[in-house]
Amino acid sequence: MQLISPITIFIAVAVVFNVLGKLLRKFVLVPKLTIMDDLPRLGMKRKDGKIAGRAVICGGSIAGLCVAAVCSQHFESVLVIEAEGSAEELGMDRAGGRQLRELPNGLKTAIPLRKRLTQYMAPHVFMPTIVLGLRKLFPTTLNTELAYFGFDFAPLTYSFNYGNRSSPEAFSPTDPRTPVTLPVMRESFESLLRRLVVRSCGNVEYLVGTVDGFVRRVGDDHKISGVAVKGHGLEAADFVIDATGAAQMSYHKWLGKAGFNPLPSSLFVQFDPHLNYSQAIYTLPKRVLSKLEAILPKGPLLGPIYANTPDYSTGERRILYLFLHEGSQLMLLSGGRGMTEEPIPRTISAFRDYVKSLHHSDATPGWIYQILDLLEAHEDECAPWHADVKPGKMAFVKYHEAQEGTLPSNWVAVGDAVIKLNPIYGQGCSKAMMDAVSLDASLRGVSSQNGIPRDFSRRYFAKAIARTQGMWNSNKANDYGWSITEPAKGETLANGASLREFGRYTLYAGCKSRDVHATFMRIGWGMVPKTDLFTPSILGRVAWQWLTN
Repeated sequence: MQLISPITIFIAVAVVFNVLGKLLRKFVLVPKLTIMDDLPRLGMKRKDGKIAGRAVICGGSIAGLCVAAVCSQHFESVLVIEAEGSAEELGMDRAGGRQLRELPNGLKTAIPLRKRLTQYMAPHVFMPTIVLGLRKLFPTTLNTELAYFGFDFAPLTYSFNYGNRSSPEAFSPTDPRTPVTLPVMRESFESLLRRLVVRSCGNVEYLVGTVDGFVRRVGDDHKISGVAVKGHGLEAADFVIDATGAAQMSYHKWLGKAGFNPLPSSLFVQFDPHLNYSQAIYTLPKRVLSKLEAILPKGPLLGPIYANTPDYSTGERRILYLFLHEGSQLMLLSGGRGMTEEPIPRTISAFRDYVKSLHHSDATPGWIYQILDLLEAHEDECAPWHADVKPGKMAFVKYHEAQEGTLPSNWVAVGDAVIKLNPIYGQGCSKAMMDAVSLDASLRGVSSQNGIPRDFSRRYFAKAIARTQGMWNSNKANDYGWSITEPAKGETLANGASLREFGRYTLYAGCKSRDVHATFMRIGWGMVPKTDLFTPSILGRVAWQWLTN
């Protein structure tokens, strides 16, 4: 009798594991860790009609507007309560016409319409997750409203510098499958999103006011019956969403004030990376823009032009990003962790010295200095203005770990009201859209006849946080790589060391391999499960970087 050779057995086992791995990914990991299986149903009409009653959303910024569009598909009526009147009065205007004021140092800064948002005037990268969500939520009006503002999508090829290493482009600019970004500023995106909701969702109303708290339903201690608004009284609510952003008002005030059991302090995690940064915005006339396009090595490019991300192992804490938004807004972003100890550059001369002083500045491409020379030569024409950002502490309310029956069943929180991420990683708006998709999927499991079930809040948080917690974990682990970071209570900077090191060597591998780089980016966008990094080909490249470095 002839025995099966070891090689044949090995090949058979490998094939079986490969098939099982693909099945596990398709039917378990993708549905649990990403929004991709739920995304096709976003924006679709409910089969059994809308849920009776009114959804009230506390907060009308990006997360609040995204879930307003979702709730308009599921509830008979929706109310968005926004504290700042400018959101209602000026929220749908065309971008531009900013009011500037002169600072004591002679520089100019823009006066933000949304004074409660620390990042309102800060640069944003609206990742492909946002674009996918917008296309599903507003299939008939998106292109029209983009044309109204003069905006368009752009391929997000994306390359970066990490330490002294440069990555290849993650995606080809000529490939039609390349993900796209929306290269606009935060203030413009909010105006676009608000206009989309107003024009597309006829059952959404708006109220300018400040929420003072929740009111528990009489006869049902597990539900909220209304939202108290200062100067307006009580707004009836059958479903309530906290979209208050970094204030995280439900955790800090509203739930306890309404008489719901307070969450233990162990479910609130907060740390401080001591981050502050600044942007200088230059509005380029056409002839200056043409010169810029001639300088760029790959020609005209919207969105991120250059990204220098520090490697914590070098001790470098500073960043350098260049963006081209809205066709002519060139942004230079500088700063980093603990920059109160060092001056942030305010002039082109200072910016040039800043670039030269970065760790491994010899790896900075020469065309960066050409851009600085161009801006210096045309500074008066470009009328630069500046905006400083100090994001404060990062925070995570672990609602998914709350004891059963603790949270109101007809209430959820979304966006920064659950997890406030370090904005330097550019994932906050993607996370808001992911929460909106998770909410849509959760509401599709609710019968319009029976209404919101008692376990809805718990099920929503289990679904949503399973998809976004990885962003928090990886960001926090990386931020703990700098000694200036103030760790969360009960933790030290040694927490997450293994994840931090794995991330560092993955970035090293991404600087060598387009496949690794593209996978890393898709994970950050919530489009593929993080387990995709553990495929043999990628894991082998990461291991090689660990061995050779």
